[in-house]
Parts: sequence; structure tokens; C-alpha cells
Amino acid sequence: MNGLRRKLPSSGSLFVFEAAARHQNFTRAADELNVTQPAVSRSLAALEAHLGARLFLRGKLGAQLTEDGVMLKNAIVSAFSQIEDALREVEARRTGKSQVTLSVSTAFTTHWLMPRISRFQAAFPEVDLRFQLISGAVAGPLGDVDLAMRYCAPGDEQGRFVMQEAYVPVAAPGYEEALGEGELPALIQLEGNEWNRLPGAEGWTSGDPEPQLSFSDYSVVVQAALVGQGVAAGWLNVVAHWICENRLCPAENSGLVRPGRVCRLIQRHDGPQVDIVERVAEWLVHELREDVARMHRQYPKLGIGALLDPVQSEGNRT
Repeated sequence: MNGLRRKLPSSGSLFVFEAAARHQNFTRAADELNVTQPAVSRSLAALEAHLGARLFLRGKLGAQLTEDGVMLKNAIVSAFSQIEDALREVEARRTGKSQVTLSVSTAFTTHWLMPRISRFQAAFPEVDLRFQLISGAVAGPLGDVDLAMRYCAPGDEQGRFVMQEAYVPVAAPGYEEALGEGELPALIQLEGNEWNRLPGAEGWTSGDPEPQLSFSDYSVVVQAALVGQGVAAGWLNVVAHWICENRLCPAENSGLVRPGRVCRLIQRHDGPQVDIVERVAEWLVHELREDVARMHRQYPKLGIGALLDPVQSEGNRT
């Protein structure tokens, strides 16, 4: 270990390098580490100078790993994974609980998982659930977590099929009746999306909705719809619980919109707790698919049940 310490400017440089190598972007690595981008650049420059080797090719498209960088990244990922497994085992022995880390969107966590967290705890009293929350696009590899819910391209067979991606205009019960004569529904949207990303929203009245509320986090979009502020695009894997509880209602005459991707649950298949990760994955998929089936029974005209079929054609509005 003394030799390893001499080969590094600091132990922290390994964490900075791993984040930068994984993202291949110094700014995103800085955001993850809660430091500035110049601090990441200085740390990596010091590491390269100390090693006498170039680890990144810096350019307009990001930071690409060199051959030496790839070799170092692979070694660090393997070592960090083993250390993390050991730390989990130590904590499990101390607490009597296994840690399972789940990478999901903030919206899914807030609006689907949290309302049933007591059910999860009853089913898995021995599990300490941890979260890696995603506020932006729900994509990317599994990374250093046990389970990751991702939107994948059709034909991507990684992980477990959960459902086809789909959304439908949703609003709180009675929202339409509360509109005054000639009043158009207000559209609650995610920043960067145009109102016409929501085909069928005009079905709530005879006119097109008027964009009035815009948020950077989809969990807030759903919350605004719940409290009766307007119509929002309801991604069904997120709003399933509220629809089943009649806290949100879909516009039945609008039809589903299926952007073409597939919701899949990717899981880790190594480490000391493979069995418990497998059981948690089965529970999550079963619970979500049960909600989809319930929505189908409540709103059969929408054809929600077809979303559970992985071979159905995707990408078309039905």
C-alpha cells in the first residue's frame, strides 16, 4: 500500500478520475462530486503529471479516455466494486439489514414508490433501500447500483421488461367541470417541452390547452396536476398509483401516446446479495404491472393492458 500511495498525488484523485471517466465529461463529474469543473480539471491534470501519462483526450465532444485511461478505469471500477461489497457486508453484519441501491427518477420515487413504501418495508424488513435519484433523462447503464429503472430502445433486451413507455393527459378529478364557460385548460409542462407534445390534451375541452405552468422537475409537474392546477402528460409508470387511487384521471377520449421506448428494470447479478436484489426486482415489477392492470380495468377504452405485452408494436399513438 505504501507503493500505491507513492504512485498517486492523493487518494481523492481516484474518485475524481472514476467520475470523470464514467461520464467522459468534467462538468458532469464536478456536479456529481459537488465541486467546480476547474477543481476536477486541476485534480486530473495533477494525476496525469504524477503518473507521467495522458489519461484523457480533451475536446469539444467531451473527454475521451486514452488507452492508459481505459486500463486505469477498468482497474478502479473493479476495485471500487469489491470495496463497496465489503462495506455492505460490514454494515449488514452490524445492522442485520442488506442495502439495496435503486437508481430511478425523482418522479417515480415521489409518486409511485413512496406511497407504497410501507408495503415494501413489510415485504422486506431486512432491506435498507437507498436511492440514486435522477431528475433528468432516465437513461444510461446500471453503474454502481443494484437496480436501475431505465427507458430503453425497442429490441434492447437488458434487464427485465416492465412495460412499454406511454403517457396520457391527466388532471385531478373534477378539473374539467371546474372550468368556466369558454375557459381553456391550463397545461402543466416540463421545461423544454412544447404543449403539442401532449396530443389529446384538447380533449378536455373543445380547444387547445394554454401553457401556464412549467417546471424543471417532472415530479413537480405531477404534483401540480394532483392539486388541480391543470392538465399534464401522465407517464403511466409514474402516475399509475394516483390513477388507481382516483387522484388523477386520464382523458379517456385522447388515447395513449407511446413514444417508442420500453421501461426495463436492470439489475446487478454479482456480489454477496444477489438473492435479495432478485427478490426486490421481482416485487417492483409485479407491483407496477399490477397497477397497469388496474388502470386497464378502470379505463378499458384506453387499451392500457397492451402496454404489458413486449411484442406489441411501439411508437404509435393508439
